[in-house]
Amino acid sequence: MHRVGAGRGESESPAAAVSNMRIPLFERLQIESQSNCNRSCWFCPRTYDRSGSYLNRVSEPVLNRMPTEKILDLLDQARSLGFRGRVGFHHYSEPLLDTRNPMLAKEASERGMEPYLHTNGDVLRQDNALCNEVRQVYALIVVGLYDYETTEELEETKRYWRDRLVGANLAFSPIGPSGVRSGHSIGIPKALVPTDARMALPDLTYPNGPCHRPLIRMIIQHNGELANCCEDTYGAFKLGNVYQDSLEELWFSGRHVQVVDALIAGRRERYELCRNCPLSPTGLPPGGRKIAIVPRRYTVEATPSA
Repeated sequence: MHRVGAGRGESESPAAAVSNMRIPLFERLQIESQSNCNRSCWFCPRTYDRSGSYLNRVSEPVLNRMPTEKILDLLDQARSLGFRGRVGFHHYSEPLLDTRNPMLAKEASERGMEPYLHTNGDVLRQDNALCNEVRQVYALIVVGLYDYETTEELEETKRYWRDRLVGANLAFSPIGPSGVRSGHSIGIPKALVPTDARMALPDLTYPNGPCHRPLIRMIIQHNGELANCCEDTYGAFKLGNVYQDSLEELWFSGRHVQVVDALIAGRRERYELCRNCPLSPTGLPPGGRKIAIVPRRYTVEATPSA
């Protein structure tokens, strides 16, 4: 197991190390326990991946599981850093395809964290026992709703899940297959997804728009790579790997702090993925500048240029 604070001096405690850092600790933690998904959704970046992160060059799924002992090690490291926030076991994968999922959620809960589940629900439709398990262990369950044609069908599906997971703290992520005119949808453009009429927001980018999102979540992909944010499908920023460095070393590394500082300052142009990112600004640019708005340019690959 990594020693939290390794490389920073034997006498320096984790709390002291964190207090001296320029950025705050992450608010949420995502540890992607496995790489597979049972769906190929039009709005999901993994559907268009050919890099080998999730799909290979001939569209075959990459099947990888992070070892249980590694996941528990990461939870222990997070606890040692004082983290007590929400923990999920997904990124661009379906977490309930991993039979260890309820156990991992319990382990997070026992460490004082709040496990949350984001699922497409397909596994739960066939497994009553699993429904009972997730209801008991998860502080929040978000169900993705993707198969409705109208707003009425969407509401009917919500009622189904409220009955199926009665008593659970439920939320929904509805993204309709036929566009917002036939049913309410929150489908938004993604940096690595082609333009599509079913998107519920304009397909635009904000070249100088500040972005604080990399500060919110620490995302560890199934292969151990640290992702910069939810748009970083491939681990394109090369922020390091949990098999080489501790969570503390990765989060507070000079490279990660540099990226965070640049994006908070609205310097999206420094990174190819961010130049093409349609997520809205999280604040105003420094110096009273206006936020620039330009059409998004879809590219197959988006890797950082700095």
